[in-house]
Amino acid sequence: MVAGMVYLVLLAWQVRTGWPGRLALGLLGLVWLLAADSLLWLALGTVTAVLALRHQRRPLPVFGAIDSQQLRAGTRHLLLLCWGLVTVQYSLHIWQLGQGMSPWLVRPDVVDAFLPIAGGLGLRAWFAQGLVDPHHPAATVTVLVLSLLALLLGRAFCAWFCPLGLVGEWLYGLRHRLLPGEWSPPRWLDLALRTQKFLVLGFLLFIILLAVPAAALPGYFTSPYHQAADMKMGAFFFNLTLISGLCLGWVLLLTATFRQGFCRYLCPYGAWLALLGLLTPLRIRRDPARCLRSQGHGCDKCSRACPSRIAVHQLIAVRSLECTGCLICVAACPKRADALHLGTQGQRLAPRQLLGLLCLLLLVLPLLSYGLLDLWVSQTPIPDRYELLQRLPWLTH
Repeated sequence: MVAGMVYLVLLAWQVRTGWPGRLALGLLGLVWLLAADSLLWLALGTVTAVLALRHQRRPLPVFGAIDSQQLRAGTRHLLLLCWGLVTVQYSLHIWQLGQGMSPWLVRPDVVDAFLPIAGGLGLRAWFAQGLVDPHHPAATVTVLVLSLLALLLGRAFCAWFCPLGLVGEWLYGLRHRLLPGEWSPPRWLDLALRTQKFLVLGFLLFIILLAVPAAALPGYFTSPYHQAADMKMGAFFFNLTLISGLCLGWVLLLTATFRQGFCRYLCPYGAWLALLGLLTPLRIRRDPARCLRSQGHGCDKCSRACPSRIAVHQLIAVRSLECTGCLICVAACPKRADALHLGTQGQRLAPRQLLGLLCLLLLVLPLLSYGLLDLWVSQTPIPDRYELLQRLPWLTH
């Protein structure tokens, strides 16, 4: 992974300078990564190489000239592409395993990010007992990094990095095209629906903090059910039963019906980040002296643009649990006013600085945990995973 990061730095340098020699070096690294590393790095490297070639023919705009929404859209689409390739890689790995073959594609450990219970239990055991989960350490690192991220940047991960939010927007856009209209539930129903994600979060926290006694954690980590947690999660959605089908149907219904339906009503990760984000000093802030409303105009463009339906034009600092730091309201504010910004009371944070902090926390910290603490790669042997896959339908808690 460290080699992958070095490779990406080289290609990013190529994008900036357009030097053909460095492009050749990058392509050589691309071939090496294809044989030695995961499809995630291949995806990032390929996109960067394409940008480098395009830059030679038609120079790309300087980074600072890209507005916040272009920057956010590009980041989310790139990460969704990466997650798509990770999904393909993981699916092929499981398929090869099921065929009794020795997988030539390694298991991408980043899939453990979708195991919040494993991550929470791993974090609890690590802090309380110094015990490291050997089977899903990436889940532990993910929960820790996302929690630190929320304390510093609130729910910025949801708006800038989460692939599920982008997929949800596509589903909503498809519904909007087939059945036009902005559908918003009445206030009482909106409140009831928003409660769902906190109920799911409460259930997860109950399992993590109370359901498994501290003395039982070492035994739980060695249990077949825990070792196969990623495969059980995949089977829940891809081998549909009545319960999983109803759950998936409810998710799709809310996601397609309401704008940001999944993020606003269902995502427990979003609920956790929102609660921790209450402690961050970084907020969307409105300068009343600059705001056009102080000059007698009835401007509320920021509130009308907000996908979370927050009355931004009535606030000095946005402290809503639903604010994701997407900066859509900031982009909607008339340029002559420039009344909105993201930052602390005395410091503004530019969109590219926000993205830089997100990349630093979400990409560099996992690399450091892997390089310094050896916390990322699952230690479950391939023969054990094959046996677990054969027993998967019968594995229970």
